[in-house]
Amino acid sequence: MVMSPLQFRPSVAAISRAACLALLLAAVLPISGCSDGQASYKHRESFEELAPFAKDYLGEKLDEHFGTPTQPVVWEDLPLRLHAADARVVASTSGSTGLRTLTVTVSDENLAIEPGMEVMFLSGARLGEEEIGWIEEYDAETGVITFETELTGPAPAEGDRVVFGPGAVIQRGRMLYAEHCQHCHGVSGDGNGPTAQYLNPLPRDYRMGVFKFTSTAQPARASRTDLSRIVENGIPGTYMPSFKLLEPDEMSNIIEYVLYLSMRGELEWRMTQFLATDYSQEAVSERIADGESRGEIEEGFAEAIADEGEIAEEWTLRVELITESWQAGQEESSTIYPREPRVEPTPESIARGRLIFLGADAKCATCHGDSGLGDGPQTLAVQPPDPLTGDVHTEPGLFDSWGNEITPRNLRSNIYRGGRRPLDLYRRIHSSIKGTPMPAFGTSLSDQQIWDLVNYVMTMPYEEYSPGVGSDPPGTAELRALLPPPMDPAAEVETPAADTTEAAADTE
Repeated sequence: MVMSPLQFRPSVAAISRAACLALLLAAVLPISGCSDGQASYKHRESFEELAPFAKDYLGEKLDEHFGTPTQPVVWEDLPLRLHAADARVVASTSGSTGLRTLTVTVSDENLAIEPGMEVMFLSGARLGEEEIGWIEEYDAETGVITFETELTGPAPAEGDRVVFGPGAVIQRGRMLYAEHCQHCHGVSGDGNGPTAQYLNPLPRDYRMGVFKFTSTAQPARASRTDLSRIVENGIPGTYMPSFKLLEPDEMSNIIEYVLYLSMRGELEWRMTQFLATDYSQEAVSERIADGESRGEIEEGFAEAIADEGEIAEEWTLRVELITESWQAGQEESSTIYPREPRVEPTPESIARGRLIFLGADAKCATCHGDSGLGDGPQTLAVQPPDPLTGDVHTEPGLFDSWGNEITPRNLRSNIYRGGRRPLDLYRRIHSSIKGTPMPAFGTSLSDQQIWDLVNYVMTMPYEEYSPGVGSDPPGTAELRALLPPPMDPAAEVETPAADTTEAAADTE
């Protein structure tokens, strides 16, 4: 795969406490459907409803920090694996005219370090030097880098940070994404590629930073392991295929680019929400009707986007929150591990699970139906506002946070989109399916109860049952008579500890 050379420009802004690095990456793969061979990120509908001056500000801000699909900008503060390799200087040697070799310790290698790869210093005396170093030879055993030509200027010191192939992961991931993912998920990651209109369910829209099937608890973001599992295995019951034939580094490059699109999309979404309060076209019209002049409104906006203005501060805050939330999602403490190993799927456990399914505590049947067909009474009710977006529902039915009408899983189909391991079902029940009305039961059910429910759900496809009006599974009426009183909502239930291993929890 051929990639174009990278171009660099100085940091465009100080976006957090740490210094940022902006790398302008020129990708050579054209975007289909663009008449001039160029592409732009598609903005959400609410962005287009902003007043022109607010829309211009946010559009320029996003372009400044993220560029375009064919020339993305990468900044160092984003919690992404940007570079082919990240290292620290151990020692250096000089030739007749300048720096000749560099001995390094590599802390993070995402792509193989190869001859012809660019070298960039991100700390120390050589930070900001315009002279570019290119690798002539690399000895992985000794960590010695030999440059194609000697570098003039100051010598690096021990401990200085140096990266190889700066931005190469995002550049390569963008090209692989365009090849394998873009036709469904779209240039912007909005789930609206040219193929999307023919698919049901629709492809995932990454732009809220939300992914449904994760191993992490609310509100932590998806881990890279979660996304890797989806890319590798696909999502059963949907048009998301398996990409097992991709090389591991190709898969990881795509995942980093998906994260990049997600972070860009969420920043646009959050800032659009913030600006819309006072600077949507509707809000501006109302303010003018209340006596303000357009000039006064625009003057106030100019003050708010200046340094230390409320809009400028909101941008910085949102960047920090997005960064922290994605970093937290990668930490082991965010991953859900059961406190107790799986309960054996005995007839007694399955019977207890069925009682929980039909009972007033979990209320599984209100969505999934007494028979588990996904036809419970909540599918005919008007739902409360979406907790993530605040969208108000006026029509009956269940909707996800993307505004799509959804149907609860038919548990008799033996298809589990988030994975069919017992541990996968445990995690869905414990911490919900993000972006959907599926609630989390980690604080209302004990571990044993969750495992009993998992055991029952996994037997449902094999129960003797003939679908039809009023044809509940045998014994439903008798089981209902045995239901215990509802659990006290204030009762404290111990949550799973993080030190239980996944392997132990997933014992068959």
